[in-house]
Amino acid sequence: MKLLKDNLITMGQGTPVVLLHSSMSSKLQWYQLMRRLSKDHLTIAPDFYGFGESPFPDNPDTFSLSDEITLVESLLEGVIPGDEPFHIVGHSYGGAVGLRFCYKDEERVRSLTLFEPVAFHLLSKTSEELAEVIRQQEIIMDFINQGDDAGAAGYFIDFYNETGTFAGYPDEMKDILCRYVKKLPLGFRALVKEPLSLEDYSKLKVPVCLMAGRQSPLNSRCVSELLDRHLTDCRFHWVNGNHMAPLLQPEVVNPIIETFIRQTERGA
Repeated sequence: MKLLKDNLITMGQGTPVVLLHSSMSSKLQWYQLMRRLSKDHLTIAPDFYGFGESPFPDNPDTFSLSDEITLVESLLEGVIPGDEPFHIVGHSYGGAVGLRFCYKDEERVRSLTLFEPVAFHLLSKTSEELAEVIRQQEIIMDFINQGDDAGAAGYFIDFYNETGTFAGYPDEMKDILCRYVKKLPLGFRALVKEPLSLEDYSKLKVPVCLMAGRQSPLNSRCVSELLDRHLTDCRFHWVNGNHMAPLLQPEVVNPIIETFIRQTERGA
């Protein structure tokens, strides 16, 4: 593994694969998948704004998914030639960014692999699923405004895992997550306010592998099911796990990702 910049790592050589992490995580979440693919792929994992070693965005009031894409593009400069296509793999927030990236520059994307992309802007404005997302955002903001970063981080981590998950982490990890949690409200707002629609994404022609966990929260499962019905070339997989399966069950998720990437390269 090579650390090209503090907020970007690469491993291997060959056809590029760009790996986009989830919220409250970093480029390091993809280490096992990078090892798996790197024998014949150049695997590249950046840190999003406010996570890992990337700085907090300097435009918090107007931050959008387009800003996140601009950061990723800047980190890929000099790593992938401007005209070379690459695969994208994204989990949760990283999946939403990857989907938006593909819409912006589809010609550069060979395939798109998404595990529960939290593109909450695709949910109906009157749905209970979107109402749950907004409630979650408000609870996290209340914790942060009260100066309780640990409360905010614990609420988010436990929501997508199990009650007590955050309390079981070592203090060093808790400290890191308390630093990351300041980015969450910006990410939530960007995911809800993104203007693209299901009709926009239905125009994509790139092959998509879409995965979701059977035990995941309803809001993220619902987004995945909506995309499955609207994407032109989509292969859907249910995983017997929850929203964090890419981290908790890489032995289940990573083979699906690798198989799909290799199939698209063979034209299968």
